[in-house]
Order: sequence, then C-alpha cells, then structure tokens
Amino acid sequence: MAEKVNIYEACDKAIKAMNRENLEAFGKLKLANFDELNVIKTVTGVYKTSAKRARKRYYEVAFEAFLLAMAMCGIPPKKAHQMAEKAITEEWVDVILTDTDPVTLYRFDTETERKAYRLAEALEVTTDKDYEINKALRFWSQQLGQYAINVTDYGVIEAFEEAGIRNVMWVTMHDERVCTECSSYDGKIYKLDEIPIKHWNCRCRLVPVRSK
Repeated sequence: MAEKVNIYEACDKAIKAMNRENLEAFGKLKLANFDELNVIKTVTGVYKTSAKRARKRYYEVAFEAFLLAMAMCGIPPKKAHQMAEKAITEEWVDVILTDTDPVTLYRFDTETERKAYRLAEALEVTTDKDYEINKALRFWSQQLGQYAINVTDYGVIEAFEEAGIRNVMWVTMHDERVCTECSSYDGKIYKLDEIPIKHWNCRCRLVPVRSK
C-alpha cells in the first residue's frame, strides 16, 4: 500500500500556494507607476520575495517527500523523521537551486534574475503592460512549479539512498497524459544512480525494489 502514496501531495499544495501569492504580487505590478529609476528595483523585488518564499516551501516539500519515501521503504516514522532532519536541510535545497538542473537546463537563481530583468526591460518600452506582466507571471509560475516537482523527486531519491535502496522501479501515472517516452520506462527496474532524466512536468514515480 505504501507504494500507492501520492508522493506529490505536498508539492501540489505548495504550487497552489505559490500561484496565489504570485497572482497577487504580479497584480500589484499592473497598478504600479513605473519610471526608469524604479522599474528594475520594483520588479526584482517581487521576484526576490517570491524566490525566498519558494525556498522555504521547497524545504518543506522535500522533507515531506523524504518521509513518504522512507515509509515506502518500511522505515519507522520516528527514525525516518530523525534521518530527514539530518539529510534535508536548507543548505541541501540551496545546492539544488544553485546547480544546473538536468530537467530545466538552468540554475534556479540565475534564471530568476534573468526573468526579473527581462520583465523590467519589457515594462520600460511596452505599450501593453498587462500583457508583459501576464506573460512573465506564466513563465515564473512554470519555473516555480517545476522546481517543486524537482525537490520532491530529489527528496525521494535522498531517502532511498539513506535507506540503502539500490534499485527502483519507474511507475507512470497510468493515465492519458503519460507520454510515449515515459510509457517505455513504465515497470522497468533501474539502478538508483542510472534513472532516466525526466521531462518538464513529469509525475512518474520511483518505487523501491528491495534486494532479495
């Protein structure tokens, strides 16, 4: 039964919360009166605040994913929590966000700065401020959402490593949205360090395979 747990539950809650916060923050940008002196400061401030909140949520998401993965491995809750406190830290999250990610192909922090400056530049010349802000919000939400998925997956893998799991089974969502590539992986066993690289928005799960 443990294998059927929704490993992305905390991830989905975090994504919804971040979307609500950013909808409000970017909505305020639409009401702001910009000039050349304050547009960059205001826009980068919105992104920095959002990214700071995201970091906190990513830690919580990864921590929960670690605990759920430990349950899948049969580790008692108390021991799993103790192991999570040592393994999942703010520094652990920072490593994920400062390294180039194999799914997004960019660094979270670097891309955050790029998006902020790109929106600021667009607002300096646009005649349709709402359009540029809506577009920026959409891309920013996609980035935040993908990294919520990423930290979930990394939290699971970290737990498996801590539990001594060497092999995992790839399991798709088994619905109409599963892509052809992921379908070809479904049910296959992989060494933990040889898992196929996921694509954007992939919700395929990894299930521990216990050695006999």
